[in-house]
Amino acid sequence: MDIGRALTYFSEDERWVEKTAIGTGLLLISSLLLVALIGVLGYFILFGYLVRLLQNVRDDIHPVLPEWDRWGDDLVRGVKLVCVYVVWALPILLVSVPMFIIGVVVSENFQYVDDDIGAIFILCSLCLQFLVGMAFLVFQPGFTIAFARNETISEGLQVSEIWDWTRENIGNVAIVAILTVIASMIITTVGSIVGLILCVIGAVVTVPLSQLVIYYFQSHLYGQLARLTGTGAAVSHIGAMSEVDPDAGRTAEPVEETEVSAEIVPPEVFDPQAEPEPPVDPELPAEPEAPEDPEEADEAIQPEEDGQSEEGSRPEEDEPPSEPKSQ
Repeated sequence: MDIGRALTYFSEDERWVEKTAIGTGLLLISSLLLVALIGVLGYFILFGYLVRLLQNVRDDIHPVLPEWDRWGDDLVRGVKLVCVYVVWALPILLVSVPMFIIGVVVSENFQYVDDDIGAIFILCSLCLQFLVGMAFLVFQPGFTIAFARNETISEGLQVSEIWDWTRENIGNVAIVAILTVIASMIITTVGSIVGLILCVIGAVVTVPLSQLVIYYFQSHLYGQLARLTGTGAAVSHIGAMSEVDPDAGRTAEPVEETEVSAEIVPPEVFDPQAEPEPPVDPELPAEPEAPEDPEEADEAIQPEEDGQSEEGSRPEEDEPPSEPKSQ
């Protein structure tokens, strides 16, 4: 994972100043109107915009920073993502709130009991809240990437599949969670210090700007993690995020394998001038082959004739003498 690029990628866009200024202004107005609950809409739009940023990094689309031209779609997308976040954050509320209430009740209504008991309850609630919060940070990349797959709430609530995906990629997920926490602390501190140096008025700009940079950094890391693990638009390793095989569940029929001979026989070429040879009968004696050259044929016939003439012209003295007749 390229951590340095996650901090500087937005400056490669030719219009990054304009896009960042729009995001900073949206955060500033939303924070000021948050008391009236109208500012929540601005955060919804920003979260939807960050989902598109994650998708651009995942799919390697340039420029990475999307245009601020889909306000309605970003609003709907952000509302869905916040619903997923709230469901996953319920364990934090279910654990920390009851423990905190019990600690306050014990410390105020039971004065005769040692005051340390109430403090213990409050401390335990804070510890549990910290542990559950860390677990939320670990699972946050999984359900955010899962939601970005099809932008549906059900995708982000696939608990068992997201659990398996997080366990398989626990190394990269832990790195992303730790880097997000460290970057948030550093960027927020730097933004606050710069705002104080600029006579406090500068904090009105530097604080939302630093918050937007943190969102930029986090979304880029999530996009890198999605691309690294193959959970893109076409391929996915998270249960419902994977493509459905239409032939799943069917029993495959056995396919007979044809035997292929190792020897390759070249194809026969038809020659119209070649005459087919007649079949040879094994019972008949084989005829001598005729020589191609006529001179060779004459030489072959001449020795045979010479042999016959020599046999016919043998002298009679070669014949055995006849026995004398008895008188």
